[in-house]
Amino acid sequence: MNIDSKTKAILESLKSKKVGVFCDDSNLYHSYKKYGWRVDFEKFRKMLENYCDLKFIHYHIAIPDKSDDVFRGTKNFLSKIEPSVILKKKLLKYTPIAGKFMKKADTDVEITLDVVRNIDNLDAIMIVSGDSDFLELKNYVVKDKGKKILFAGYKENMAWELRLCWHLYLNKIKKEIELK
Repeated sequence: MNIDSKTKAILESLKSKKVGVFCDDSNLYHSYKKYGWRVDFEKFRKMLENYCDLKFIHYHIAIPDKSDDVFRGTKNFLSKIEPSVILKKKLLKYTPIAGKFMKKADTDVEITLDVVRNIDNLDAIMIVSGDSDFLELKNYVVKDKGKKILFAGYKENMAWELRLCWHLYLNKIKKEIELK
């Protein structure tokens, strides 16, 4: 693997730790659309297993209605990642505004509750998202539970608040984890 020394040090600090990964599809999807590449979760899982005792990858996603234009693409993507992750699904919300339907795919609360429900069985949490809404979750994990939390996301899409936390940029490991 061709990983820079800073990223490798972050990953090696997870050595022998029980790690749970919690992915925010909405954040990842918008990053993918903007920057043109997606994470191959089979490759990502295998890479993480080289560095830690990976317990699971929970992938939180809002599923579009079958009548939605993006349903087929979502279904195809899920078929590619399903063997490598545990899917945590909810229905995409369609809110009528000014004669159009706005799509709402927030899974932040579900991810937060998933972390709370699993934290006692883990040593470290990895949140795959660049969303600053998870900052208070970091405080809970670190201060209240005494555990580690690592944020992983696209460099260009990571909130400045998360850049001040323990983080790694998926861009730095793109060659190892890119979906082809």
